[in-house]
Amino acid sequence: MYVGIVAHDDARRTYHGTDPKEYWRRLLSGENRALRLGPRLFGRFPSAPRCKLCRAPFEGPSAPFFRALGFRRWALNAQICRFCISGIAKRAGGAEIRVSLLFADVRGSTRLAETMSPSAFTDSLNRFFRLTFDAVDDEDGLIDHIVGDGVMAMWIPGFVGTEHPARAIAAGRRLARTLASSEELGTSFPAGVGVHTGVAYVGVVGEKGSHDFTVVGDVANTVARLGSVAGGGELVMSDAIVAAAAVDTDGLAHRQYELEGKERAFPAWVQAGW
Repeated sequence: MYVGIVAHDDARRTYHGTDPKEYWRRLLSGENRALRLGPRLFGRFPSAPRCKLCRAPFEGPSAPFFRALGFRRWALNAQICRFCISGIAKRAGGAEIRVSLLFADVRGSTRLAETMSPSAFTDSLNRFFRLTFDAVDDEDGLIDHIVGDGVMAMWIPGFVGTEHPARAIAAGRRLARTLASSEELGTSFPAGVGVHTGVAYVGVVGEKGSHDFTVVGDVANTVARLGSVAGGGELVMSDAIVAAAAVDTDGLAHRQYELEGKERAFPAWVQAGW
């Protein structure tokens, strides 16, 4: 338990020091070395799901032991444990860092809801969410939030390393491929996926009692627009994330999109036809 204690003390000392923002930056960028030991040690204990940062198990035979030591799910994001965020969990704050984001969105959900019973529409929507969660989780991404019939996910370098653009694309490809061929959702339930990378503000936003751990900024707005313009079973990738992940663009279509709120056409690469 040395890892958790060191991480907790480091968080407390830094948070109550002269520059609490520095802890956020170090945590999210991956510079908090104490937390790097967790995955190597805690990963040996069964089983998933685990804290995305220290890998402490939330379920399985060893979970009660970890919960007793304080490694419980964080109220603001159940994919992270409270121990990892103990120094700043109750206070607003964050840092500007480079992140990679994914947004999956159902096409024409209003019309779909008109043609289906409320129960059938809800069942299909829940299956869409599960497919999205599985694709994101397998690439160690974090679900940011659900907004209507869309899902935002994020890859933070302090959690997944410098290859976060590639991890986001891998999740996007798997999800788009699944959505294009999934018999679970049916051909009448189309959904598309967008991915993007850039500098955003990540942290606890809002007032006490109504705060959330989320990502804010133009990058988040843009990926939501990309997910919204993606056709059913399409993956739309910004030029920025394609370059960051060194994606081979052979066989991909390059398009210019008129995105809401953007003064100029936004270039992106499209993968489809799975």
